[in-house]
Amino acid sequence: MQNTIKTLLDFRSEKYLVSSLYLSLSPQERATRPPKYRIRLKTMVNQLQHWLDDHPTSAEVRKSIEDDFKKFESYMEEPSHLLGENSLPMRGIALFACSGEGMFQAVPLPYVERNTLVVDKTPYVRRLFAVEADFGVNLVVVFDTRDARFYQVDIEGIRELEAFQTIRDREVLPPGVHGVRTPGGFRAVHGMGERNVQMLKAHEQQQHLRQIAEALRTLRTTHPYDRLLVGMPDEFANLFPTYLHDYVRRTYAGRIKAHDKMPLNELYEHVLDRLTEIDREQEARLLQELNESMPQLGALGIEAVLQAIEWGNVRVLLYDTEFTQPGCVFYPSGSLGLSEADAPEGTDEVWWLPDIVDTLLERALEQGAQVEAVRNQDSNALIKGVSAILRYPMSV
Repeated sequence: MQNTIKTLLDFRSEKYLVSSLYLSLSPQERATRPPKYRIRLKTMVNQLQHWLDDHPTSAEVRKSIEDDFKKFESYMEEPSHLLGENSLPMRGIALFACSGEGMFQAVPLPYVERNTLVVDKTPYVRRLFAVEADFGVNLVVVFDTRDARFYQVDIEGIRELEAFQTIRDREVLPPGVHGVRTPGGFRAVHGMGERNVQMLKAHEQQQHLRQIAEALRTLRTTHPYDRLLVGMPDEFANLFPTYLHDYVRRTYAGRIKAHDKMPLNELYEHVLDRLTEIDREQEARLLQELNESMPQLGALGIEAVLQAIEWGNVRVLLYDTEFTQPGCVFYPSGSLGLSEADAPEGTDEVWWLPDIVDTLLERALEQGAQVEAVRNQDSNALIKGVSAILRYPMSV
């Protein structure tokens, strides 16, 4: 994907505009017939076409944009395009096109929080960086009482770290014969007491957990990760975290349902499900923080947030994924507003946008703010479409 991003960053056209699409492909979006994502794409295309009617461009530029839209719709009609590399599930996709220059790029994504269709002078790639940073690098370890496998999951997909796996031979002994592991290998012993057998079993499990914990500590250095997810038997759920080194334990993000024979694409789905749960948990914490921050360190509604963005004063931006608001950009200042009345002194040009929310998100990311989608309907009413937790109090 890095090569694709570099191509997009380097792309320039002196004559044509670039169309950028971000589309959610969640299981809910795919479940209906026709799929919701195709209906949503058609709606966004129609809305942007109406906007283009009110903002005329040359015939060549308009044709290039229309061809971009047709390519997007045609691409999303092909089922094979909805699977990532090695048939991994996709829950989002980004498409970029400039038909006049013969450019088309597709980037599979683990998720897309907000469906977006943008036409601009350059590809809208900042959202890719935001997804990459938010998704991060996740280390997954799946183990039972004997084996352990390690996987790295990031925006590129999932891959097994085979150098760290632990797979023990499974011995089959005659009835009534117990076994003991020694440094020299496995040794069968007749007539061992049940208590001794249980003690040896417990010792072996402790050694197994220590070995996994040590591998995780090593991986934290050699393959840095942001989160640790674990698939393990219930009997280890409370015990295993106590074996982790402190700076590994800080990355522990909970359990997933998985076993060592699970196919990669299924394991990847379980990872995505757990990361979605983590995101919703974070959403709830930030909404509570917003409530506690009012009124000194909170901004409710788009007008208040636009003012905070103008001051570079947004620490966390919370937005309703369905909220849209027409607006404009004023040049040469680059300020954002909802109408021409908001134009600062010295404005030479007003560039109207069909939806200013996407530009608002981009400005927040540029300023280093955390951006969090809010999906709960009751919470969306509270944030009035878009709200923010501020860095410092603002005087009215």
